[in-house]
Amino acid sequence: MAASKAAAPSAAHKPDPAAIDALVKMNSYLQTVKQFDLDVDSTTDQIMVDGSTTQLIQMSHNTKMTVSRPDSLKADIVGGAPGNSRHAVYDGKTFTLYTEPANYYATVPAPSTIKELISDLESKYGVELPLNDIFSLGADPAAFSRVISAVYVGDEVVSGNTCSHYAYHEKHIDWQIWIQKGDQPLPCKLNIVTSADKERPQYTAVYHWNLKPEITPTTFKFTPPENAHQIKFVQSSDAQ
Repeated sequence: MAASKAAAPSAAHKPDPAAIDALVKMNSYLQTVKQFDLDVDSTTDQIMVDGSTTQLIQMSHNTKMTVSRPDSLKADIVGGAPGNSRHAVYDGKTFTLYTEPANYYATVPAPSTIKELISDLESKYGVELPLNDIFSLGADPAAFSRVISAVYVGDEVVSGNTCSHYAYHEKHIDWQIWIQKGDQPLPCKLNIVTSADKERPQYTAVYHWNLKPEITPTTFKFTPPENAHQIKFVQSSDAQ
């Protein structure tokens, strides 16, 4: 049974419109979710070279994000060496990055929406907003032109939720997404494989949603710790 199920996607030679439509419906629903907490456990493969040996190693992270659309966001990323963390805070006027244990932070003026913030950070500073896939997957119809194959794999249980599993193939990446079934089509899991590298490193994220977050007036306010050191964002060379 497992072999026949795995073989089914390989028979597809063009994107299944239903697999593309699932992304569009997921994104459309997410646009209606104005406030949420998102807890994400993720793993990222890195290529380690030790003499003549090349090996994939896996790094683990946990990201907790609180969002209030259209203009507020906070993300806390923990992973790597013990005690290491990064924090991003956006209040509709400024964006701040803060790192521990070095206790450095940088603040820049920001546009008035999360959508504009994502573009602004990437174009000016080469900074990727944490979990930006949540805001972008299925949002740009032009991106579908890169999809060579898209198939529905089947229904699976992810973290206690029944999800529809879809697989997509592009020129240099293979990726999969699991979308919760029912009237709340939230992404449950995401997997991305870089097929351009012979080691095929992967990124995997499992999402845990809370659509009724507790938000206070200070949730999106950054107050530098007493021992923090302020530094400046530097624009990338492409933006200069």
